[in-house]
Amino acid sequence: MVRSYPTDMAATAIDLGVRLCAMAAETSVLPQWRQQALHGLRTRVRFEAGLFHELSPRAPLDRAGVLDWDLAGLAATRRSWDDLAVDFGPLRERALVQGGVATDREAFGHRGPARSRWERQVARPLGIRSLLAIHLVLDARIIAVVMLARRRDPPFSTAEREAMQPLAPVLAVCDGLHQSRSRWMLPGVATAVRCVDERLTSRQRQVVEYVALGRTNEEIAEVLGISANTVRNLLVKVRARVGAANRAELVRVAVLHPGTPGGS
Repeated sequence: MVRSYPTDMAATAIDLGVRLCAMAAETSVLPQWRQQALHGLRTRVRFEAGLFHELSPRAPLDRAGVLDWDLAGLAATRRSWDDLAVDFGPLRERALVQGGVATDREAFGHRGPARSRWERQVARPLGIRSLLAIHLVLDARIIAVVMLARRRDPPFSTAEREAMQPLAPVLAVCDGLHQSRSRWMLPGVATAVRCVDERLTSRQRQVVEYVALGRTNEEIAEVLGISANTVRNLLVKVRARVGAANRAELVRVAVLHPGTPGGS
């Protein structure tokens, strides 16, 4: 049974942190804990839909905590989750320098190519107008993500993101406890993207890491001090070497499953 709490926007992070710890201690089932946690977070910030899951296609959806989210629609996208992880790269990168929490506005801006790609690949298919993501980091790995969504304006504000930051480590410890109690626990995603694919040179691995973070050829060129055309040529060679048809598949093959031809 999901415990309900009165909605109180004035609830302090300390109060809610204590509640979350109590929920974790009293609940023995992973999805039930996650469901209760989402209800608890609604006392801190307003959102219309919530999802609490590893966001890995290797984690069954019955492990998720869900509030007003279209699970059937989400399940239909599971095969593309590794590819979507590339589109989520800027959000993850921004969150990791902000205590684990970021909004889509902070990661992708208001307009431009990154925003257009986010809208096309993620926001519209999932019915999201505004997103606040809490990345749960334990032992330098992201073990799960809490996605809070609004389908209408206003977008999540900086103040709302800051209200969630103190809760990220509490959620991480509590969820890590529950995952360890469950049948299995995924290794998670390293907080620092590392490509260790031995088929690639050190320069090629460096470029792949920036691709995994969602950087464009022009952005990679600026960081590395080379031309965008050089980056483009490097990526053509890298994709040919690992057998990847596009950027998303390159990340899946060379970062998520490094060194295994075909990404199997």
